[in-house]
Amino acid sequence: MKRIVILSIILLLAQMPAHAQLGGLIQKAAAKTTKVLEKKADSVINSAIDKQLDKQHQSSQTTAKQEAAQEEEQSYAAIMRKMPALPTAQQLCSHKEAEMNEQALRLLASPVTRFNTQVLSLATQAVSISTNNMDSAQVMDAAYKWAQLSTGMTKEELDHLATLPEEEQDAYIAAHYKPGTAEAAMTKEAVDASKYLEPLQPLIDKWDAVGRKVDQVYEEADAKCKKAYMKYSPMLEKASGKERNQLLLKYYKDIVEWQRTAVQDVLKIRLNEQLPIAEEIEAKMVKIRAEHKDLVSALLNYPQLTASMYFAEVSRLLDIPEYKGN
Repeated sequence: MKRIVILSIILLLAQMPAHAQLGGLIQKAAAKTTKVLEKKADSVINSAIDKQLDKQHQSSQTTAKQEAAQEEEQSYAAIMRKMPALPTAQQLCSHKEAEMNEQALRLLASPVTRFNTQVLSLATQAVSISTNNMDSAQVMDAAYKWAQLSTGMTKEELDHLATLPEEEQDAYIAAHYKPGTAEAAMTKEAVDASKYLEPLQPLIDKWDAVGRKVDQVYEEADAKCKKAYMKYSPMLEKASGKERNQLLLKYYKDIVEWQRTAVQDVLKIRLNEQLPIAEEIEAKMVKIRAEHKDLVSALLNYPQLTASMYFAEVSRLLDIPEYKGN
């Protein structure tokens, strides 16, 4: 049994928080858990993006007939091909400047914000495909199982969480979240599943090899960025506040085209090379799911993982990599 099978399953299990069809009490519990574990975005930026999402949603209403036709055409490949053109280097620099200076109005009007909301919408559509053929009971069962695996909390604890007042929920999660138990449970689930996935190992190896090709693209871009960073490193070590932000912006302008080109190349690799392999794996998963009706077989979906990584790649466009200890 090869380690990559287990690691791949763990990665796929980790995609569960993105499922948009979590319902009722579990949706609330999962959202609260995510809030505690993944506090990332700046509130000003989040507010701007939320407003843009609301505006986009209101302006994109279609008839029921059109919506039904669109849903019938949904596929990972079709959704991935809807990726909008990447923002230009100039647009990225302007957005980064507004972000670092906390200029909410500029962020709201930024083409990069519009781009990010479009990508978020597409990523959500891709994630929802795997549950389109599941009834509400199956979705709820899967939601409970994921919540238990990823938090280490029991079903009873999750149910109790949803009954608590808002102001008590974060403290309850902090007290009952069991990272060690969660990691062990998820690993066991992956090990058990790997036994019936062993026949797919050659295809999984091919899929993983494309992933290494992606890593190589980023490594080459990182080598250029690191060389550029050395010019700013001594000044950055001494600077702080606005002065440091200005230096980072200058550095970002030096590397943004490399970052953009790398992301563009990786998107092509994911779509044209990795997704076809993922679809081969998925075709063989049909029989496995029929024989093993458990959470992993229901959710183990390489096209979905490929699509999730595909849309996540764009986050690198605004990344400012720093290289410590050099």
